Amino acid sequence: MGASAARHAALLARADAGDVVVIGPDEAGLPGAWHDEARLTRIVAHDDVWATLAQQSIARYPQIAAEGGAEFHRTQGVLYVHERADWFRRQLAVADRCGAAFEVPTADRFPYLRLPEGAGLILEGGGAGTVNPRALVTNQLRAAQAHGARWVRDHVVRIEQLDGAARVHTAGGDVVEAQRVLVAVGAHVNAFELFPEPLPVVATGITALFFEVGDVGDACDALAHMPGILWYEAHHDHFLYTVPPTRYPDGRTWFKIGGYRESGPLHTAAEIDEWYRTDGGRMEADMLRAWVAEHIPVLAGRDAHAVGCVVTDVASGFPMIREVSPSVVVATGCAGAAAKSCDEIGRIAAVLTVRGRWDSSLDQSLFQG
Repeated sequence: MGASAARHAALLARADAGDVVVIGPDEAGLPGAWHDEARLTRIVAHDDVWATLAQQSIARYPQIAAEGGAEFHRTQGVLYVHERADWFRRQLAVADRCGAAFEVPTADRFPYLRLPEGAGLILEGGGAGTVNPRALVTNQLRAAQAHGARWVRDHVVRIEQLDGAARVHTAGGDVVEAQRVLVAVGAHVNAFELFPEPLPVVATGITALFFEVGDVGDACDALAHMPGILWYEAHHDHFLYTVPPTRYPDGRTWFKIGGYRESGPLHTAAEIDEWYRTDGGRMEADMLRAWVAEHIPVLAGRDAHAVGCVVTDVASGFPMIREVSPSVVVATGCAGAAAKSCDEIGRIAAVLTVRGRWDSSLDQSLFQG
């Protein structure tokens, strides 16, 4: 969200004869999320708000790639598996309303999956698939700099509220004064006490499990045309996700799964950073490994490793994009869904920061947290 907002803010500031400074570490600095190679992108959601944010973001993917110079979007499709009929009907209605490219396939289209009897299936095509979050962030920051933004590779530790402005202090000792400040720091939003009171945002440690697929063999052949999957179990209020086999910088091809939330909240910067250095939660990893053995048997018993990730949640279920003081705006709380929709979230936050107005067809009250 921060990198996306930077590109839009730089465009707005250039039109208004203003300046933009982006403060944030590169990949060697504080982690903002697990720096993997693929996140799911899709329009279909359980409500029109997330569908709209995704639809408007995906429409700008070609522009982002052109400005940044790196391709980051693959269109493998996304399959939604519903064990509950009511959730299936609800999501089908959203798919209809938002005009997504989708079909209702039969189970025999996916011979590598063990699907529950009577499961409701939706297969989204069009722009659905994956984005490379590292390439996406790189593109946004390159474009922001091309439009005149300056990048300070550090992180903020204090924000002073001045009369009609703000003074920002970095860990390295830099001081930046600005009329308006946007804070978009993911799980660390409450970790450095940047605001007078903590925001109602919860950072939760979760676990992702990676299975090596390889470039030849049964698993590679079986999963060659696999879409991303969102699997809504009957006994959970959230979904499991799987990402199609993806080649990583180590030259190996990995299948990723995650979605269980059993590890609990993280409160301080030290807790968050320590979690990122772990292998996640053993209980979650065991649950994911058992789920894969049951539903994607071609991967059972293959080499796997777990990593710790963090998601941020607010009670509304929607991102928080709001002013927290006369000079400070915050954008956070995307429940692990920011990658696909970050450009529109960042654009809304940038307009609110630079021009002080809400610029979206979506009701501003939904984004107050």
